[in-house]
Amino acid sequence: MQLPCYVVRDLLPLYAEKLTEEETTKLVETHLANCPQCRTHLAQIDTKPQDHVASVKPLEALKKEIRRRRIYAAAIAALIVFIVTYTWFYHADAWRVVPWEEGLVQVTGVEERLTETVYGYLSSSEDAQEGKVEALILQVDSRINGIHERVFTEEDGTQTTILQGSTNNHRSNFVREYSEMAICPVPDRLIYDGGEEQKLLWGEALQGGVSMLPRLALSYYGILAALLAAFSGILWLMLRRREKSWVARQLFFAPVSYLAAHVLIKGGRAASEFLGHDLTSILLLAAAIYVLLSLLWQVFLRRRKEA
Repeated sequence: MQLPCYVVRDLLPLYAEKLTEEETTKLVETHLANCPQCRTHLAQIDTKPQDHVASVKPLEALKKEIRRRRIYAAAIAALIVFIVTYTWFYHADAWRVVPWEEGLVQVTGVEERLTETVYGYLSSSEDAQEGKVEALILQVDSRINGIHERVFTEEDGTQTTILQGSTNNHRSNFVREYSEMAICPVPDRLIYDGGEEQKLLWGEALQGGVSMLPRLALSYYGILAALLAAFSGILWLMLRRREKSWVARQLFFAPVSYLAAHVLIKGGRAASEFLGHDLTSILLLAAAIYVLLSLLWQVFLRRRKEA
């Protein structure tokens, strides 16, 4: 460990009187071997006995410096481990769309259900007011552990609901089991979108079909983050010698952290089939990277000050 000059100069009176511990003596001598200014300061020290109460201050300063460095090192190591581990788990347990196959989702028909047993939007019909509502009942294969639903209103006023099932890499059921799902209000048509193939489950087919395209919001967020990084980076360079330059620096770290997290999570892809899941992962990772960059910068500043 390289001690800064101001700590060594506080220790020199104790070192000159041979009152320092062996480890501290080695640190001081290592510093003196490379610092002519501190050697000159040592030569000018009066070696008369000094007040031992006053001599405690440099030792306290050294303890604080060592404690601070240990905290920084532990925090940096923990953040790096978290970033690497979270990225690995995200890709190892990545979500994917379940392609269509016969029997994946089955419609059993329309049934009257109590409103509290139906998840989602309820119509304002009299039945709903009385605690009952008509719902479209589905049997969903257990290989699907997430259902994503989008509703479209066609030009003729009919309502089309598109379902897309998702699973992760660790999901592997060899025995087919089903769970019940209720859709309310009952759509005019229900389509399952498995990515490359669609299946009409309920109602009449549409002319030309319809699909759930991967959403591109992440690309817009990435462009916005890149623009903010460029603006704040230029601002930081312009204000780098000003007292408030740290504000621009921290502002620069924020979009850079987001872009780094996006690369770790999505690589070069901007499209996302599961926008909420991907965005949450990116923001969580970006927060960790932001703190890591801030700590590394503080370490850099202290090392530069010591040089």
